[in-house]
Amino acid sequence: MPLTLGFLASVIILLPGLVALAAFNFRVGRAGARRPEQQLTTVNALVAAVILSIMTHYLGYLVVAGVIDAGLAINQAFPKLDLGPAVTNPVGAYYAAVTSGNAMPATTAIATAALLAFEVFAVLAFVGSETFDLLLEPLDWTGQGWVFQHITRPAENGYAPIGHIFTSTMSDGYGVAYKGIVIDARQGVNGELVSIALARPERFLYQLGSFPTKPSRWPWRFWEEAGEFDRPTGFTLHGKDAVGGVVQLDARVITNVVVHSVAQSLLEEIAPGAADEEATS
Repeated sequence: MPLTLGFLASVIILLPGLVALAAFNFRVGRAGARRPEQQLTTVNALVAAVILSIMTHYLGYLVVAGVIDAGLAINQAFPKLDLGPAVTNPVGAYYAAVTSGNAMPATTAIATAALLAFEVFAVLAFVGSETFDLLLEPLDWTGQGWVFQHITRPAENGYAPIGHIFTSTMSDGYGVAYKGIVIDARQGVNGELVSIALARPERFLYQLGSFPTKPSRWPWRFWEEAGEFDRPTGFTLHGKDAVGGVVQLDARVITNVVVHSVAQSLLEEIAPGAADEEATS
């Protein structure tokens, strides 16, 4: 079989799985969240498309086989009833045509196209239905439960929201930053941040800019040492100290805010009793 026809045959075989992935990504993109531990890579997408296509074609094969057997049984029971010419199962005929390289009859080709269209529409209807949501709700593939636990109500679900607050820089790129458990965050009418409060945060000095790379300890790698024009940019920390009580920062002095939720169990392993003490303070 030529390369072009082989590629077309492969796309047709994988079409139900590809349609299912496209519909799922469309739904998640509109009403879901992307979880960092569930990344859709090319390999994962290909494996999922193959599995879904095999399952869809298998179900289509069973449905068509049942329809053909029912038609033959009706024809035998009522010989005068004309149901049209008998056709072979489109799924089996398609795979036989692909492996042998022989063209399918016109009636079988039409039946194959009709079955493929039926499978695609069935997949679209299933992915867009509430049954699909209820079936995959325990897996939380749309990320709704993850968003509720980590972002909407982290403290009520065993997570501590730890915020890194960077204030405006002063001369030479120096600035003051805070890190601690977020106990209050106020937003404006349009959703903008108005103020944020941290419980017993750590205060540290940071510097933004370019910093020289450490020279290599291997003499034959001297060409990799950074020069004057290729210094990496970023920020560096110069020290930190603990701040008691509650620190509240207004939006006018905040440059950047990073909040990530850490499990309370992990905080208990690192510092027993510290998480509960800070959460109740």
